[in-house]
Amino acid sequence: MKIPFDTAKFYYGFPVFVLGYKDEVFGYNITTSTSSYSLGDMMVIGLFKDNNATKQIAQYKAFTLNIPTLKHMAMAEQAGFVSHRDKLTLSKIPYQPAKTIDAPVLTDYPVSMECQVVEMVEFGAYVNFVARITYREAEENLLVDGVFQSQAFHPMLYMGDEKARIYHQMTGETKPLGHFLKENRRRKRREEHR
Repeated sequence: MKIPFDTAKFYYGFPVFVLGYKDEVFGYNITTSTSSYSLGDMMVIGLFKDNNATKQIAQYKAFTLNIPTLKHMAMAEQAGFVSHRDKLTLSKIPYQPAKTIDAPVLTDYPVSMECQVVEMVEFGAYVNFVARITYREAEENLLVDGVFQSQAFHPMLYMGDEKARIYHQMTGETKPLGHFLKENRRRKRREEHR
């Protein structure tokens, strides 16, 4: 039985990512976030309206989305908890200029995407940036003949409510798309033949 629960925040498992963006004071900068989704070449991220990253991305209309794994999390947290500073210099995260936009790509992170903002939508205290993914890159070990090897990638997920939040590392067993439907059909056939 389900029961209601009242919370101002609820994160049901979103990938942690570090945004790279052009900064009018520091040249390039970074911040950590968890609110995103993508469909095809569309990327949507949500940020608090009054933070520096939101203002800079709104001004320059571009960002990179860099996905960390466990070994990157200390630096990812530092980029999220520190504000209004030169976080690239502070964290010593290696980076290079993006290929298609004016923003930094974190070279040590296994997956990066370059995104050009096409629309901004405010929702209360938040801004949603709708962007076009202009370039994707991944570490060689995550690609076989240009196909992404999802089972080899272990990003960190962010979960919880307003009282407590946790990181959950994606590891362990994987199933291909359609597995559960096929398994359910097999189970039904077995039951019918009994």
